[in-house]
Amino acid sequence: MVCYGWISYLSFSDNKAIDQVQKQRGYNLRSIISFFWKKNFWILLLLNVGYDCGTQFILIYWSIIYVEKLGFNLSLIYTLFMCALILGSVIYSRVSTLLNVKNITLINTVCMIFMFVLSGIVDNKFLLLVLFLAIELLMGMMSGQISATSNEAIYGERNKSTMLSTVSFITEILVSLSLFISNSIMNLFGNLKVMFFVSAIYFAVILLIIPLIKKKEQ
Repeated sequence: MVCYGWISYLSFSDNKAIDQVQKQRGYNLRSIISFFWKKNFWILLLLNVGYDCGTQFILIYWSIIYVEKLGFNLSLIYTLFMCALILGSVIYSRVSTLLNVKNITLINTVCMIFMFVLSGIVDNKFLLLVLFLAIELLMGMMSGQISATSNEAIYGERNKSTMLSTVSFITEILVSLSLFISNSIMNLFGNLKVMFFVSAIYFAVILLIIPLIKKKEQ
């Protein structure tokens, strides 16, 4: 009875707040729909989709490729993998104070595409390991760069947090879809290495988007 009384009392006294919440939800829905007409929204979405989809393959299949297929020790590869990621983050924090973030992202994206294409071509296991560590190093650098570049892309926009949340939600859906597409591609070609080229294509999306951000600023 006490709980019921409190619930009834709070519900009655907070009717105005509930109306405000409902109005706010309606406003948020309209603002989310309006994002689809904005160029900045699509730039932000493609940046995140290009990076997240491009890195999913290597994050999921690294143990299969470098441990099961190439015969490297799991602990060794994982340790090197984490060290490369951390080192990439440290390098980015140092370099970002000296160079423009978009230029760094552009250079690293070109390097990432080059590393993925090489990984799909070469057969030497030690060279493949070096390329893997280089990819992880660049991933450690680019994780911060993509966030910074995304913020620059939507500079001046209202409701940035809502836009970022919407982009994150849609990105997760598209990443999930890309995993099904990747699985179909691997089944079609019967070779994991073809996915290196698919990942390079995803990063090419970022390569095309960066000049649009520069053009918008000019």
